[in-house]
Amino acid sequence: LIQIVSADLRQPGTISPALFTGVSAVIVCVGTTAFPSKRWDGDNGPEQTDYIGVKNLLAALPSTLSRIIFVSSAGVERYNQLPYNILNLFGVLKYKKMAEDLVKSSGIPYTILRPGRLTDGPYTSYDLNTLLKATAGMRKAVEVRRGSDTLSGETSRVTLAECCVQALGVKEAENEVFELLSVEGEGPGSDEGAWEKILASAPAGK
Repeated sequence: LIQIVSADLRQPGTISPALFTGVSAVIVCVGTTAFPSKRWDGDNGPEQTDYIGVKNLLAALPSTLSRIIFVSSAGVERYNQLPYNILNLFGVLKYKKMAEDLVKSSGIPYTILRPGRLTDGPYTSYDLNTLLKATAGMRKAVEVRRGSDTLSGETSRVTLAECCVQALGVKEAENEVFELLSVEGEGPGSDEGAWEKILASAPAGK
């Protein structure tokens, strides 16, 4: 059963506690474009979306949740370095890192995911990947590192979505940060055991 509800995370009054009745976990994947675009209309820029919206959501979540999965981004600890300082010209990576810190201090068990540049549909961003309709192709395997921000590359939206769901069932992923990229090879698909092994044994980044 899928139930769709609407709320504006920028407006705390719209985030009713009733929305979370019977909810055991929350996956947070809010975001906007890194550079000014039509998606910024209506005060919908990085600060409002990636930081204030997450702050308001966390304030409304019940403390009984078993896990928050938070989708962040590669580069949040490197936003003063090339090429990420270009991506961060309007603060998107800075605000994502600030949101990460809020998630960590929420008191709710969390898993933070830091994907690279997203490929595969839906093509919702205004970037080269969208223009070219970039796909992961044969890159179905996943490279994962724990507690770091060192990888650069691309991540399939399909792989990222699967990781969000699979991480919920992996105890070793609790209160951890993972960066992940799509790489050449056969991937874990929807295999729960394969994902558990990947996340539980992910090496620490350098």
